[in-house]
Amino acid sequence: MGVGQGELSRKKHSTITICLTLCFIFGYYLVFGIPKSRRVGYNKYQVMAHDDTTTQTLGTAFVLAFSRSLSPLVGRPIAAAIALLVGNRFLSPTFNAISINQWVAHNGKLTSRELRQKIRQVYQNQARALFDFYHHLDHPEEMAKQIKLTTGFRTFMDECMSGKRKRGTLMLMPHLSGFNLGGLYLAHLGFKFLTLAIPNPNRGYLWQNELRNARGMEVVPMSMASMQLARKRLQAGGTVLTGADRPLGDTDKKPTFFGRAASLPVAYVKLALKTGARVVVVGFQNLRDHSCVVDVSPEVVFERNVNPEQELLRNAEKILKIIEKYIRMDPTQWMMFLPVWPDAKSEMPRI
Repeated sequence: MGVGQGELSRKKHSTITICLTLCFIFGYYLVFGIPKSRRVGYNKYQVMAHDDTTTQTLGTAFVLAFSRSLSPLVGRPIAAAIALLVGNRFLSPTFNAISINQWVAHNGKLTSRELRQKIRQVYQNQARALFDFYHHLDHPEEMAKQIKLTTGFRTFMDECMSGKRKRGTLMLMPHLSGFNLGGLYLAHLGFKFLTLAIPNPNRGYLWQNELRNARGMEVVPMSMASMQLARKRLQAGGTVLTGADRPLGDTDKKPTFFGRAASLPVAYVKLALKTGARVVVVGFQNLRDHSCVVDVSPEVVFERNVNPEQELLRNAEKILKIIEKYIRMDPTQWMMFLPVWPDAKSEMPRI
């Protein structure tokens, strides 16, 4: 009887694992792998906008269910294997964006085979990062084992938390694979900062923001109102965080990034200069043992220029130079799913 019960238990566990795996496959596919070419009215030259609210929300729900139910020992390999399958969706706009960004981040020197490998690694790194983030949402003791703060970052954080600084602090970051879990852990430590996230978020992104805010973070979509809130926070000596590597689409201000003109934001330069905030770049780097190192650059001093446009561009490029260094540590950890340099598509090898 005991053996029969044990066999039944194993079968039940296997069934649950299979069901949860299917949840992650479906969720990850919804979020990152659906080819828009299968949708009515799709234009293959259209820039990816992640505007499908239904798929984003469902995808987040399925990934959350999977990640919360399996241990990292089981969940990470399954997530990576699923990502490998999704990473072969050649018609996906996400695949297209990753291929362009990886091509440029590797100095345009990859063979067709090498580029395919890098794209798959990006998907796998993202899958593991998603699993870790959702799995550790309510387990700060597990986060503490996985997140490592450099001495420089810990000193910087203590300064910000002391409340003794009169100047505000503007933290700028690249979207590296550890930023979600790293940011959540910093909030758990009591490090309070306002995060300016993507503007006009769909329901899926709104839900993710709610998950973060319910656990001590303060995430608001980028808007005129949130920019005013950020300005007041900095003027009061507070801390603000935002990304600096997400492309804007059509813009007349294109700072140099990886040696090429890129349609990246520069508004944070004006925000820093107006408020007198100190500016730093924060990096979140995942290591092979699945730990995440949080680091910070020295202060970046912005300079005034009689030409307003040059003032924005030259100071933004100071930030982007540092961001390049963080990305170059391992470009496959760069989680940017919009094409930063769409025109580079014509240079790439056939994949």
